[in-house]
Amino acid sequence: MAQYFFDLLYNFTDCMCCFPSSPQLKINNRSFKLLRLLGEGGFSYVYLVQDKASSELFALKKIRCPFGQESVSQALKEVEAYNIFNSQPNIIHSIDHCVSTESGSKFRSDGGDPGSKTVYILLPYYQRGNLQDAINANLVNHTKFPEKRLMVLILGVADALRSMHQYRVKSGSAATRKAKGVRREGEEADEERTMQMKPKRRPSHRIAEDEEDEENAPLMDDEVTRSQEGVEDGDLRPYAHRDVKPGNIMIDDNGQSPILMDLGSLAPSPIAITSRSLALAVQDTAAEHSTMPYRAPELFDVKTGSIIDTKVDIWSLGCTLYACLVGKSPFEARSEETGGSLSMCVLGGDWRFPDEKSGASKGKAKSGESEDSSKNDEPAISAPVKDIVRRCLTVEPSERPDIDELIELMKGVIDQMPEDDAAGPSH
Repeated sequence: MAQYFFDLLYNFTDCMCCFPSSPQLKINNRSFKLLRLLGEGGFSYVYLVQDKASSELFALKKIRCPFGQESVSQALKEVEAYNIFNSQPNIIHSIDHCVSTESGSKFRSDGGDPGSKTVYILLPYYQRGNLQDAINANLVNHTKFPEKRLMVLILGVADALRSMHQYRVKSGSAATRKAKGVRREGEEADEERTMQMKPKRRPSHRIAEDEEDEENAPLMDDEVTRSQEGVEDGDLRPYAHRDVKPGNIMIDDNGQSPILMDLGSLAPSPIAITSRSLALAVQDTAAEHSTMPYRAPELFDVKTGSIIDTKVDIWSLGCTLYACLVGKSPFEARSEETGGSLSMCVLGGDWRFPDEKSGASKGKAKSGESEDSSKNDEPAISAPVKDIVRRCLTVEPSERPDIDELIELMKGVIDQMPEDDAAGPSH
């Protein structure tokens, strides 16, 4: 409790040129008023801020990069990704960012090391919140998403994912140049920190060996613009989001359009797992950046010789659709029901819809196996929507639809749906 108080105190009193004693901040000569904390997780915090000149509201993401914890380049990878996809309407974009060198504080949980870095990212603010907020409101109010409206929303998320899964290199574009500039900024900050921490020289022959190892190293899953090197303009350079979940899908102020956010988990795809060390590295990255109830099974136990591709997002989108229909991830629901391990439920594809008999497993009960839904007032989930969830939640990645096939499936289902009841709940 005391540590929580100290962290909270630090957040309001010890930020860059940003957070002085009064709740105000300045980012690249723009002044903002700090209003409240919107959320936090790991080393990041998100605040609601107001532009003092225009009174416009924004979300400010603060990422702490303490020594030995998380590099500045890793934090700025998120800004890199925002710049790459800044023309996509269903993907959030960054408005501004800056990197601060902290002076240190006795209240900091990382020890207050002077010289540690903090990254600040200014983002649009969406008043309706995210899809998880809407799910929580449904649970409290005993309401449901109108099914057709929900499917249109999820289709918008799929469109955002398609722009990632089918990204084509634009090396000469202003967005790509800006993204590469962000990458260099992160690398320079990391080099500066390395020099501060380890100023010793290494033997020249060892340096040559290191450079050769780096040149021959396989593509890692934490590289964004670097993964485009050697790819011709106009050619495909796919990316996977790797953390699709209701909490990462904002709802635009019009109430109709989804905005996919939090690109810190973005990874080039496919990744060929060529060694055990790479398998463990990818698995560890997934454990850190991919939320467990929505994480694909191939990221729980990464196998040497396997390929991790964009199908991880198809799985996560299926979990997200299920959560919107039921109120929680299918594997959270099944784990709570059986008392079993969530990871084992995921790896075994063990889940079911609430109206299916308890004996049915792995979400594959036929329509005739459903329990009598007349026992409660909850509207049944339509069979075509259930089928989309089942297609996404196939344990074997190669058997899941790709993003084009999934979008066509969704469009076909939406076209056959009746219009939602106008009196239904709206979020």
